[in-house]
Amino acid sequence: MIELTVLGLLVGFFAGLLGIGGGGIMVPVLTGYFLQQGHDANQVVHMALATSLSCIVVNACISTFTHHKHQAILWPVVWRMAPFVALGSCLSALWALDLSSKTLAIIFTLFMLLIAIQLVVGFQAQGDQKHISQTKLSMGGLAIGFVSALLAIGGGSFTVPFLHWHQVTMQKCIATAAALGLPIALAATVTMMVQGNPLPNTSMALGYVYWPATLALTLGAVITTPMGARLTHRLPVPVLKRVFAALLLILALKMYLTLH
Repeated sequence: MIELTVLGLLVGFFAGLLGIGGGGIMVPVLTGYFLQQGHDANQVVHMALATSLSCIVVNACISTFTHHKHQAILWPVVWRMAPFVALGSCLSALWALDLSSKTLAIIFTLFMLLIAIQLVVGFQAQGDQKHISQTKLSMGGLAIGFVSALLAIGGGSFTVPFLHWHQVTMQKCIATAAALGLPIALAATVTMMVQGNPLPNTSMALGYVYWPATLALTLGAVITTPMGARLTHRLPVPVLKRVFAALLLILALKMYLTLH
């Protein structure tokens, strides 16, 4: 489990430094790890997604608590969006359970390509709509929850631009996105625990969530996430974003090629 703790250290560092969820790293690496452990190739991506999402539950709780202390979370927005991001996440997890690992790998790789392009280009939504209707929050929440669960991310890559488009300050966008990451990850994790097929030859899993990996990854992330956050204003973040984008693409392509 040492290698998984090291992975958690890496994921936590980049999450704190760049504000990016760790699914882009965790899912490909866990897929390879589970293959090496002899698990069924038709289940390894499902295991990687479920285990990554279970880690995000813990990280989202820590992030939400921290942002709440700074009074940066827009709780009215959270309460209005939470049921819909949770529903979208649950539907996504149910859909993913019916897909093959190869199909999931293709979908994951394509979305990682889009996220990598966003990191390099640095596009920021510049809207002028201050009012966010319940219809927009509902539809946006469904879409954000669905895609985020499919990629095992907390949703910040989508929630932040969505809120910023409506002239919410960036600090509150990030804080509110962190709070919404909890229902996204929790709904998908529970779905994949309950609906996932029992894994043979192990008593260390509940559905598709492999708990030893969850504990090791979470331990590493808890240590390095604050370190990454502190270094945000000291390191060349634009350069690091490009490096991270390249890393996402390499890992996603490696996962795809491994399964095809």
